[in-house]
Amino acid sequence: MFTFLVFLAVIFGFFFYLFSCYTVVAEGTAKQVVRFGEYRKTLFVKKGYKLDENCELIPDTSYKTFWQKLLGGARWVSWLKPLGIDKIYNQIENFPDENLNGIKTNFILTGTQFQYGLEFTKMEDNNMLPLSGKITMTVVVTNPYKAVFLIKNWFDALVLRILPFVRQYISEHTYEQILNDHEVRLDADIFLLLNQSGNNGEPSTFSVLKDQYGITLLALETVNIDPPPEYRKVTLKEWQAKQNVKVAKQNKEVEVEETSGALEIMIKNQIEAMEKNCDCKLSKQEKLQIRQECINILLRDRAAKNGEFSDIRVGNADGTSFVGGSIAEIIGGAIAVFHQFKEKSSKNPGGGKVQQQERQNIEQAAQEFFDKNGIYPRWDPLKRGPKKP
Repeated sequence: MFTFLVFLAVIFGFFFYLFSCYTVVAEGTAKQVVRFGEYRKTLFVKKGYKLDENCELIPDTSYKTFWQKLLGGARWVSWLKPLGIDKIYNQIENFPDENLNGIKTNFILTGTQFQYGLEFTKMEDNNMLPLSGKITMTVVVTNPYKAVFLIKNWFDALVLRILPFVRQYISEHTYEQILNDHEVRLDADIFLLLNQSGNNGEPSTFSVLKDQYGITLLALETVNIDPPPEYRKVTLKEWQAKQNVKVAKQNKEVEVEETSGALEIMIKNQIEAMEKNCDCKLSKQEKLQIRQECINILLRDRAAKNGEFSDIRVGNADGTSFVGGSIAEIIGGAIAVFHQFKEKSSKNPGGGKVQQQERQNIEQAAQEFFDKNGIYPRWDPLKRGPKKP
């Protein structure tokens, strides 16, 4: 019985020791095996891919055996792993905006596209305006050995390689261009610059990232780019001022449109009353002159109320201002101006004979009216009526 128990203990210990020689590698990740700190090999799991002898990511079309399918992500480390001689290497991830930031991990994402944030602050544009923003970088690690052991922190190296291009591009453009010009694309243009070789045959930034750091940059996308808060306040004030001017203009147009209807009616009634009182008929041209003068005075009156210019127009018939007056007063003033215009016209050189002839015709018409009705009309230029002689 004792011998059987010892046998079971040995068997159990053997399987426990054997199990400890393995490690589980998650899909799309790689782990580094070191012996007393020295690199030994890389363990990798990614469907459809494998690592070659240089630890480069390549397609894998080989058929998996029964045991490979059974083990899944379990990978053999060595017989010395349980003794602590061979270990899985731990690294510190320093990715901003990621849960892994500052935490020790024993794996690195490999063959898996991942988005990382590239943040920049106080980069001056062509107008010396400091800009801040964030760019999303789509990156895939294609050589985990280089990314872990050939550089202290591959992410920091990536950022330091790209930031100078971002700074240079922003300095050559204005914030308005970056924001509104469709031909200026911050992310796409910088991506092209990173893929260009140097003037003296230096390798492109893409080549350096891949050959030296073991990482491949797949895409850049601008998330946001913002000016300082005080700049936003200034532009907001300018926008608000433009909106106020626009609203004031619209209100003025509405006011004129609403007022013009009533103005037209009152002009018509006033002209009819004038013709009735003087028992005369105004010509079409005279009516148009009265109408236009009423509209001109109304528009100047509204503009003077809004303080857009000084009130230099003709006022009421008694010389007072129209500001605050009614439409009827405006019409009365326009008609007074029209009479003044008529009087001035009668004094123009070359127009005396015409005016004299018109007056004689009116006097004759008044006399004919008297002969027919026995009284002079009110419009008699000699003011003889309407009483009988």
